[in-house]
Amino acid sequence: MSQSSVKTPLWQRALLMLGGIGFALILLILALQLFPNLMRSTNPEQRSEAGTTMRIQFRPLDGDLFAALPGKIRPPESNEPMTDFSLTWDADSFRIPVQQAEHYPIAAFGDSFTEGYNVPLPYPDKLAELLNIPVRNYGYRGYGPRETAATMRDFAGREPRNWVLYGFFAGNELGDVTRSAAADERSPLAMLGFLAEQSAEQVATQAAINTSEHYDFPMPVIIGGNYYDMAFLTYYLFRQLAPPEGFAASRTFQLFEEAVDEMTASAPDVCKALIFIPTKEQLYYPYIYPSERQYIRQNAYKPVLDTSDLLQIEPAPLAEADEADMIAHLTDQRDAVKTLIESKAGWYFIDLLPTFQAHVDAGELLYYPYDSHWNQAGHDLAAQVIADQIRNISECS
Repeated sequence: MSQSSVKTPLWQRALLMLGGIGFALILLILALQLFPNLMRSTNPEQRSEAGTTMRIQFRPLDGDLFAALPGKIRPPESNEPMTDFSLTWDADSFRIPVQQAEHYPIAAFGDSFTEGYNVPLPYPDKLAELLNIPVRNYGYRGYGPRETAATMRDFAGREPRNWVLYGFFAGNELGDVTRSAAADERSPLAMLGFLAEQSAEQVATQAAINTSEHYDFPMPVIIGGNYYDMAFLTYYLFRQLAPPEGFAASRTFQLFEEAVDEMTASAPDVCKALIFIPTKEQLYYPYIYPSERQYIRQNAYKPVLDTSDLLQIEPAPLAEADEADMIAHLTDQRDAVKTLIESKAGWYFIDLLPTFQAHVDAGELLYYPYDSHWNQAGHDLAAQVIADQIRNISECS
């Protein structure tokens, strides 16, 4: 006996999906009220890792892209640790430097790239080794420009500095600047709009847990005789492109400039540098096997300004004939940030993109295959570029 199935109408599926999002948000709010440590605290002393030491074994399946793209990445055959080290946080929950000192002439601020939670020696520690100058690491995962500005306000002036460094990650820094760093605006209820937006974006752009054994990633990356399987957060690629009005015309960029001005006020008489950190996507995209790039083009985005003049990206398939022009514009964000920073007195622009691109072109793997962050080779190379730039600026020594 055969059974016929009735297809659920699209409007009913949409209603069920929205109802599920709403129910999930209610549960999340209740959980955050009961367990406030689940939300990233803006008070360093309230973070759970403050004053603790943890053994870190970073494995392929720990890559952040598995969380960002659930069900879309084929798990690797091996999950052996790629790094194995101990990480200690101080009472303010910042990573304690390898080269400890009573005085730190250089202070580094930023997000997870600066903190380097998945490498033994993040670039601030490697920089201290290269310059033989103590460097204090005030990076923390998930920070955007406004959180970084708040951290500089609290810590940059604690002692005399020669340099204050700001690690700017091109993948999400401008997106994060629209998020407030004020502690009272980070409560679960106040975060409802942000959480709903994030949930809606995930529903629109991410697949459910994979049950079909079809995976979008990893993609084969071939550079000369080097072959890598890599996963990507592809919208990081399209966030590098300027909207028709340009980056500087956006309210997002104005908010970013305000954050930079706050950083300046925290260290007015100190040499400051923005370190431009490129994304894995903009470096390795041209080396993705051509047939796989077709998938990315079909699921491409274009940058736009919304009704509030905030930068957004919206789905817009990319024709193969337009790919070369897209690649040529992958420096749009870098160029806009460089122009802004060089207009600010006391600031220097340290561009990692050219050197990183040259090393990628030579076949080097500078990022973890299943993660958006640098491996140890990436941190080492970043420190070398930064050290060379600092040595060339004698007035800041």
